[in-house]
Amino acid sequence: MRHHLVSIFALFILLCSASISMGAEQLPLSENISIKADSLTQDTGSTHFVASGKVVITWNGMQLNADNAKYDTETKQLVATDNVIMVKGDDVLTGTRFTVNIETGRTELEQGSLEVRKGNIHFTGEKIVRDNDRSLQLTKTELTTCDLPNPSWKFSADKLDVNLLGYATGRNILFYVKGVPVLYLPWIAFPVVKDRKSGLLFPRFGYSSTRGAQVIIPAYLVIAPNQDLQLDLDLQTKRGAGTGIQYRYARKRGSEGNVGGYLIYDVKEYRWRGQFVEKHTEIFSDSMNLRSRINMTTDRLFSSDFGEKSGDYNRQTNESTLNFLKTWDNFAFTTLARYSDDLYANSNRQTVQKLPEIGLAAVRKRLFTAVPVYFDLDSTVVNFYRETGVTGQRYSAFSRLTLPVNLATYLNGSFFAGIRMQAYTTERDQQKIAHLNDGFIAPDLGARFSTPLQKVYDVKIGNLEKLRHEIVTEVSYNYTPQRDLSRLPLYDNDDRITGQSLISWSLTNRLGGRFRQGENAEYRDLLRLTFSQGYTLSGGRRNLLTMVDDGRSLDDLNLESDAWLHKNVRLTFDSRYSLHDNRITSAAPGLEVDDKRGTTVGINYRMSHQFVEYGEMRFSTRYLNPWTIGYTSRYSFDRSGFLEAVYSAEYVQKCWSVSFLFRDRPGNKTGTVNFNLAGLTGN
Repeated sequence: MRHHLVSIFALFILLCSASISMGAEQLPLSENISIKADSLTQDTGSTHFVASGKVVITWNGMQLNADNAKYDTETKQLVATDNVIMVKGDDVLTGTRFTVNIETGRTELEQGSLEVRKGNIHFTGEKIVRDNDRSLQLTKTELTTCDLPNPSWKFSADKLDVNLLGYATGRNILFYVKGVPVLYLPWIAFPVVKDRKSGLLFPRFGYSSTRGAQVIIPAYLVIAPNQDLQLDLDLQTKRGAGTGIQYRYARKRGSEGNVGGYLIYDVKEYRWRGQFVEKHTEIFSDSMNLRSRINMTTDRLFSSDFGEKSGDYNRQTNESTLNFLKTWDNFAFTTLARYSDDLYANSNRQTVQKLPEIGLAAVRKRLFTAVPVYFDLDSTVVNFYRETGVTGQRYSAFSRLTLPVNLATYLNGSFFAGIRMQAYTTERDQQKIAHLNDGFIAPDLGARFSTPLQKVYDVKIGNLEKLRHEIVTEVSYNYTPQRDLSRLPLYDNDDRITGQSLISWSLTNRLGGRFRQGENAEYRDLLRLTFSQGYTLSGGRRNLLTMVDDGRSLDDLNLESDAWLHKNVRLTFDSRYSLHDNRITSAAPGLEVDDKRGTTVGINYRMSHQFVEYGEMRFSTRYLNPWTIGYTSRYSFDRSGFLEAVYSAEYVQKCWSVSFLFRDRPGNKTGTVNFNLAGLTGN
């Protein structure tokens, strides 16, 4: 039950709080009350006051209307009868008889009905009794968030006991759909306050070709204002009963985290299987923090068997990391420990782990006041570990001096010179005897120049008033001598430097426009187009995307573009073209459409020659209101088949909704159905 119910009971308390501030305009009840009627009478010597005919009682911004009212000055009892209507803002409470004791505050409302327009909540009770400020008893009650008199659904209860500081508990609950009872519950409890409360959440239903019919029953527990716990009972007809747990917490200065896991005895494989995940961020100060991420499974196929979404079931590695960061104005100190589980390998015994990596970096540190020379440093010490194979430590440092220059108004440049040093301590499999390898030292030299130019044009094309064109030409040179490093260990790509003498150039065009929208102006990007290429005078290259032949001096021609064909339509393109082979070696075009009214379309294509070729499509629309339809798919052209297809549909009414999701991927088909009752099971 969501917090919309808070307004129901809070309003009833306010409407029934006459004992706090009552006084009379024409009847001397107490303080601060106004009562009007066509007829106001008092018998001689009697303690009874009688009002009849269009009785209006107002207090504390509330108004009570009735045909008749009586007040006894001795018993302090106020009774309003016949067509009782109480109004507070947009909320309306009606009944046939309203009784309140001004001294004790005890209140009764017969044949009561409450309408809370915010949330469209309708609440009725044969009798509603308020004994004190924190408890209500309701008899023969009904609740719905649908329009009356024929709601699509409603709950009824023989009796409902409400603790306004905690829970409402009911007995003999019936759930009706279109007036037909479809579900019986002997007892129910739900929170009625705005704060989070412990309790059962709405179940989730689904079916999977590998897991069978599935029902997930979640239970929520509030431990403290900054801590909560969710337990899930996951019943699967083909794999057994699983349990999930997630503990969340928040700490000072934005520190937060969660710990969770899942465990199931897989009846198909006759063994326990599970997963443990952890995520924590500790903020010590603005310049120091600690972050940890843990993802571990009991077996290497757990993610593929129980993962739901792309990125889970086709995960290639499980990585667990611990990272500490401390920064100063121009320096940063880091410590990283990373453990990787290669799920695609037959065994994880040869997977290289970084336990740990310690780094010190300096960024744009100015050395001299008179001369703008800047110093950069990137240094690390890494301990590499694996169960079998070469292990050891790598010591590396790369320092660079940069001198920026402005040669002319439209010409910016910089010269840089650096040196890279690496050394190794290696341990062999059997002997585990450490010895220092010779490592290497390599210089790194270069320069970079750019010419930014721009101009603004006055145009009159529709709403387009001005067009800004910017063109940036950049030329750079980088030199690193070739080194034979085959004698050194190979843990990752940083163990091999690419000796080269490389000239690179790029040309970037940007178009932006100012559009007139009535009396206002809107500025939008229209086009970004970048051409780039490299020419190797000597040495090799490292190009992991297109694998350009090292024997060729000329790199592929790269093209990157973003074009806004309309403010709702964006076209992207990233490609590489081989001038040697006269063909496209990689391409990644994409189209994104968003009409800002609930319809979005996305189409992407990825191709790398002789490596991979697939397409993606995303579509969602509310055009078929009240239906929202969605479709997502990934198709592999090199494998001639779908990698994944997801179909979704949601039907939304004013007071309820139902959503369907069907996920089709190789080896597994999964479908889920979720129901939402507005104001009760939704957010």
